[in-house]
Amino acid sequence: MIVAPGRLIVQREHAGLRADVYFALRLPGLSRTRIRQKIQTGESLLNGRRYATSARLREGDTITMDWRGTLPGTPAPALDILFEDQWILALDKPAGIASHPMGRTQSGTAIQFARERDAEAIAAHLARGDAGFYPRLVHRLDVFTSGVLIVARTNEGFREMQRLVEARRFSKTYLSVVEGIVDDEEGRIEGAIGRDPSSAVGLKMAVTREGLPAVTDYAVVRRLAGHTLVRAFPLTGRQHQVRLHFASIGHPVWGDLLYKDEKLFLRYQDSLAGLGEPPDPPLPPRHLLHAEAVSFVHPFTGKAMEICSPLPADFSLIIGRLSP
Repeated sequence: MIVAPGRLIVQREHAGLRADVYFALRLPGLSRTRIRQKIQTGESLLNGRRYATSARLREGDTITMDWRGTLPGTPAPALDILFEDQWILALDKPAGIASHPMGRTQSGTAIQFARERDAEAIAAHLARGDAGFYPRLVHRLDVFTSGVLIVARTNEGFREMQRLVEARRFSKTYLSVVEGIVDDEEGRIEGAIGRDPSSAVGLKMAVTREGLPAVTDYAVVRRLAGHTLVRAFPLTGRQHQVRLHFASIGHPVWGDLLYKDEKLFLRYQDSLAGLGEPPDPPLPPRHLLHAEAVSFVHPFTGKAMEICSPLPADFSLIIGRLSP
């Protein structure tokens, strides 16, 4: 669990550390982006004054913290480990857990779990003046997407994994239930993806000529009652790619309100914030998109890796209900 103090006193063993390195040591559940934000916005003061992330600390320095309504003390979720070695950690992320801090969700995330799990190792490396051990996400999954999530435990591991991603040698396979009957046994969806300028939802994407190229291959696994179980193989890694691409061909992912009915999505969000009545009928708890597997050649061992996540129980239950 993250300790969320309002006041920190720099001890002798931490004297000489940069401020951002000190925060990484004392609060390993916070992202480096969040650390910079707290310092740069004045939410954290050093001896009563604003300071830079590069400031060197002295014994006895006092750092005050203003959390401003965030919940840094929310425990990290307990996640299953699919694979780990000294460079890589593969997590089985359930639906409903954020991959990383965003907006009001600054804790209770998958990356917080990874950093708290490695807190002793992070502290030991920092104590030796080595800031190269710090878990970072190789890729991300949407909050309500379940499945394999890869974390690089070291900076070197992160750089090597990013090279694989950029070279398109990091392959992902998704399983999804989409609305309607997909006619072709297999196919390819192409459509550049960018922000949706007409949407009231800031994170919503759209197929647009001004967007970045995006390609998704797919294969039908099983045809259900008014729905289709498909495997999707995104060849690019755009935000919401699989969800948007299937919606663009008239087959939105089951339960995906954002790309099926934006007005209903906004009503649902208002109800969660206590600003309106819950939509009727009751809405699905999540969209049925599951990151089933990732494949790559391990950058340090040279071993061909395929890491798989078992199908969640809620996903299997819906498939059973929709089976003809």
